[in-house]
Amino acid sequence: MFRAVLLSLILWVPASLMADPLFDQAARHYGIKPALLHSIAEMESQLHPWAVNLNWEGFKPRSREDAIELVQAAEQRPWLLRLDYPDTAQRLFFASREDARKALEHTKANAALLGINRPSDWEIRKLDTRSVDIGLMQINWKFHGRHFDSLDQLFEPQVNITYAAKYLKKLLARHGSTERAVAFYHSNTQRYQSQYLKLFRPIYQKQLLLARR
Repeated sequence: MFRAVLLSLILWVPASLMADPLFDQAARHYGIKPALLHSIAEMESQLHPWAVNLNWEGFKPRSREDAIELVQAAEQRPWLLRLDYPDTAQRLFFASREDARKALEHTKANAALLGINRPSDWEIRKLDTRSVDIGLMQINWKFHGRHFDSLDQLFEPQVNITYAAKYLKKLLARHGSTERAVAFYHSNTQRYQSQYLKLFRPIYQKQLLLARR
């Protein structure tokens, strides 16, 4: 019998009021604009403190504990089955491709009995669970994990934001402009940088205007 961990898309209300003082504190400490940190968080996680992106698959857990449990589940069962429906999606983790395939066939064959629609689309793939982006600032564990004792630390908003501010300070010094620093914060690949900056610019301008009030 195949075993799976099921995660559905979860609605969540941003905790921006909780995070705002942390952005201000970290920005002051490293001499950068709070609006810059806030804008990147809005881009990366939509201001969700427990946001997880597993190898391009995004999740919004309800709590820090749920987020940690999600990452652990993916490490133990790295085969992802994504079932897409017109108004929602489900993600299930399996220990093997074969288990994921059996679950897909079972769902397709028994949708009526289960009282659900057949999925409109689906995907099976193995996740690289080292490539996980964590928290408000979506710090990538694969590239930055050596700076922390454990992955759990990055689910602490203060730790997450403070590290991001420190890293941004280095990128600003290295690249000489805000836009180039933001681009390299997101990716080293130029085409991803360009796409990111198109979305980032209006968010940053909005935050700069709000900061003047």
